Parts: sequence; C-alpha cells; structure tokens
Amino acid sequence: MRLDEKIALLERERRQQEKEEKLQTEQKGSAPKEPAKKLTLEEAMEGIRAGEFRLESGELFEFETRTFTDSQIPVVTFRNLFEASQEEPEGVIYVSHTHEVSQILSWPKEPIKQVTMKQWTNLLVNGMAANRLHAKIVKTEELDFVDYICFDVPSGKDTLFNIVFRLKGTEQQFTGNYNCRKQDEDTYGVFLEAMVITLNNLFSAK
Repeated sequence: MRLDEKIALLERERRQQEKEEKLQTEQKGSAPKEPAKKLTLEEAMEGIRAGEFRLESGELFEFETRTFTDSQIPVVTFRNLFEASQEEPEGVIYVSHTHEVSQILSWPKEPIKQVTMKQWTNLLVNGMAANRLHAKIVKTEELDFVDYICFDVPSGKDTLFNIVFRLKGTEQQFTGNYNCRKQDEDTYGVFLEAMVITLNNLFSAK
C-alpha cells in the first residue's frame, strides 16, 4: 500500500471514529436524566443537628443556633449565608440578596391578640389582598409550641415561598417570617421549615 493510500485510510478511520464519538455523545445527551433526589424534612433536621448538610450536587448548607430576647429563645439560622442584617430592640432581619433568602424574627412588647389558626390564615390572606397580593396557602401546622403557615406570593418576576410562625405556650411573644424563591422551595424552603420544627422540638425537650 502506497503512503498516500495509508494516509487516506487513516483519515477515513479518524473520521469514522469522530462520527461514532459524536453519535455516542448525542445519545448520552438525549438520554433521560435521573431526577435529583428530593430533600426531606427529616434529612434537613438531621443536617441542622449536625450543623451542616451537603446535597448530592455538592452544595453545602451550614447552620447555627442563636438565642434571642431575655427568654433566650433558641432559633436556628443559616451560617455564612447572609450579606445583610438589621437588629432592632424588638426584632432582627437577616437577608441574602445573592440567594434571595431571608429570616425575620419579631418579639413585640405590645400584646398581640391571640386568634385561631383559621382566623390567623384569613387575616394573612386578607392582609395580602389589601396590598393587591394573592397569597396561596400551601400548608398549615399546629405543633405543641409553634404554629406555622406556608404560602406562596407572586413578587415581581418570581413567586416567593413564605413561612410565618408564632411561638405559643410561653409568656414571650415571638413570631417569624422566612422566605425564599419558589424555585428553591425544595432546598432552602425545606431547610426553613425544618428550622421552625426544630424550634418547636427544642421547647418540647425542655
């Protein structure tokens, strides 16, 4: 076989190999991806107890417990997440503009009229409607020491997933409002709800 024939043969083999590799790549790309495993509340609470949790994607979430008011109420917050915070005599705000996550806590001195869960939910929906916002209730829970409501609210181009909670069974009035983007409900939203449940469990353990 002449040199030019060998070169031509090698070129044909190279092109055939490239064609096969391209086909394999396309087939891999079109193959259905396995759905990512959803984070559960139990896993999130285990991560909170451990102080951190790493998702299958490799993303790391870290937590810490801070105490608030003279009653030393223990509340779990994200660690190394918030870029801004504001502390007031009757509350605190933590905000991450990067991840669009916030944790707002309030302990007003003025007494708040106690209402049932149904009344509280109606007040929330009607209050939002008065501001031309439609609150869609996702979930309500009444635990031993904490009541909470999960709801969605359209906000600009996104929808926000919100959790409002109230501490009960204590002299200290204490409420919270956590939120994240609806698209992050399966991660940040689960962790935020787990934090609320953890608050209840910490009081149950006392």
